Amino acid sequence: MKKFLGLLLLISLMPVLFASYYSSFNPEPGLLIVTTIFPLSELANEITAGQDEIYQLIATSSEVHDFQLRPSDLSKLISAHVLVRIGSQLEPWLDRIEAGLDPKQLAVVSFTEVLKNNKYPGLRPEDPHLWLDFEADQLLVKKLTEVLSQLNPLGAVAYQKNSQALLEKLKQLDHQYRQSLSRCSSTELVIAGHQAFGYLAARYGLNQISLTGLNPEAQPTPRKLQEIINLIRAKHIKGIFYESSTLPEYAREIAAETGARPYRLSTGVDLSKKEIQEKKSFLSLMADNLKILIEGLGCDQQDK
Repeated sequence: MKKFLGLLLLISLMPVLFASYYSSFNPEPGLLIVTTIFPLSELANEITAGQDEIYQLIATSSEVHDFQLRPSDLSKLISAHVLVRIGSQLEPWLDRIEAGLDPKQLAVVSFTEVLKNNKYPGLRPEDPHLWLDFEADQLLVKKLTEVLSQLNPLGAVAYQKNSQALLEKLKQLDHQYRQSLSRCSSTELVIAGHQAFGYLAARYGLNQISLTGLNPEAQPTPRKLQEIINLIRAKHIKGIFYESSTLPEYAREIAAETGARPYRLSTGVDLSKKEIQEKKSFLSLMADNLKILIEGLGCDQQDK
């Protein structure tokens, strides 16, 4: 209720903030790009290579589902040239705010809408974890590059060059995942948490089995816990995974019952203190995930 009232207060202040901003509007070189989460910031940063300002709404160290918009965030949104978001599944609180912003002043790039417009066959409408599909990421990169080039023609050549380099990195990462995960002793991706890795599992032929559904706040039932334990025992599964946004208690409990080893997989959104200190990029986090998957699923690392 407090979050809702706070959001209403911010929305009520929007006309005042609009008037204040546009009365003193004085364009400066470069664009202001507002993103919602770390993977989107990383992709935008790779394309712009520092020539534009990128402002991330949800801090990398924060839980995305507990986010509360601040007045300073709203001020940035009003000043922004581009908003890059996932879609209503992940940021429903942003829909009403976006509706109050001037579409002539703000270009909105919705990851979900990009995939819909491209008729992407891998789109899972109920699942917001789009960034874990590296082919989908490539479509977003192309769209964002197009939008930025239109808004800043002088930077278009640099955007295109940087975009091509990023696309090659994503293609290479996708190839590495496909090659490595095609030869695993187990294809059962058991997640001691919610269904955060559906896109990854679907793309690389894995079977995601989770304690709960897509709701990250849902708690598993004792019956579901026992089902997972029985499955691991029956199929002699060696690794059980938990996503970086949750505590490892359930994974450790299941590991103690089955002898399976727990592994932490990054969703690429909320980083640990160590990952932040090491200045991990989204792509490096995904490369780390592949190493973990190879070990946890018993994949053959030898080239055929």
